[in-house]
Amino acid sequence: MNRLFAAAVAAGLVGSVTAFGSGVASAETAFIVPGTAPSPYPALRALYHFDPATQPAIGANYYDSAGATREVVPYPGSLWPLTGENSPTLAQSVADGTNSLDSRIRSADGNVTVTGLSQGVLALNAEQARLANDPTAPAPDNLTFVKTGNPDRLFTKWFRPGTTVPVLDYTVPAPIESQYDTVEVVAQYDIFSDPLDRPGNLLALANALVAGGTSHTATAFSDPASIPAQNVTVATNSRGATTTTYFIPAEQLPLVEYLSQGGMSPEMAAELNRYLTPMVNRAYGPPPPPVEPGVRLADLRGIAPGNIATPISVPINAVSTATNVASNAVNAVNIANQVRNLLPKNGVQLPKNGLPLPKKGIPLLPKGKKKR
Repeated sequence: MNRLFAAAVAAGLVGSVTAFGSGVASAETAFIVPGTAPSPYPALRALYHFDPATQPAIGANYYDSAGATREVVPYPGSLWPLTGENSPTLAQSVADGTNSLDSRIRSADGNVTVTGLSQGVLALNAEQARLANDPTAPAPDNLTFVKTGNPDRLFTKWFRPGTTVPVLDYTVPAPIESQYDTVEVVAQYDIFSDPLDRPGNLLALANALVAGGTSHTATAFSDPASIPAQNVTVATNSRGATTTTYFIPAEQLPLVEYLSQGGMSPEMAAELNRYLTPMVNRAYGPPPPPVEPGVRLADLRGIAPGNIATPISVPINAVSTATNVASNAVNAVNIANQVRNLLPKNGVQLPKNGLPLPKKGIPLLPKGKKKR
């Protein structure tokens, strides 16, 4: 199962001045660590639309970037094998990015803000861990981190610290308490920054994967002024550093939004969103309370409620509830028909010779490694 999750994660990783409130860092220098580089394979590159010219704007709305000197930190940004058969693994790429970032931070003067997107945030996390107990580290007041689409939120939830994630060759870091103020920008349902608590919910997993392709990168260019106040939280750790988290709510399930772009009517999309949202949301947060034992026995064994000691009340509006269930079933059929109409009448047509792949194929092992 872990390999399945890792493969899904690997596929998803290849994705003016704003008014600032108090607590936003004032930077003289900003170092930006971008996300994964585009794949050399056309089929994968088509799934990852990102303009390198926008890299300096990553996280710019979350610090006082007006007068800051911005520098994009060079590093591989690779994710073997999706970024090429000879490209570094994720672990190697992040290590290079961390070293490159560290040298720049130590040589900078004045206040510094570091921003990152997706894979770039992994380098930020590693740098914070490196500086956590370093007596030569910059003063806490001189350095701030801004993280958008943080994949470690996924890795640390689905894997134990110290685990090397299959395929990615990435070791999940142990939690640390940083001495530096940090900003986290999270998009609701994004599989990387807002991972599921129960990934066995396949509907929610599909929705999260879609969000990983649609909402993940967008967090880096979001506007904090548009985020509801109740979605902004501040936590202070034992070292006095704060983590301010901006949670960007989704107006519609990314999965439904994807269907809408395919031609589903707004009315049907709204109805489908209303039905699916509760199902998807069951994959997040604390688990629902357990079913009352007596009721479960009645359901499984056909025991009449009168024979169960636990009191059970029948709602007065049971008849109207049954009517609503029937009506909802009809609506569900209508929605299903609408989705079916979006599909090609003759099914999905594939090229006769199959999907185009690189002439040498995509290797399953790094170059030079032999299968055991």
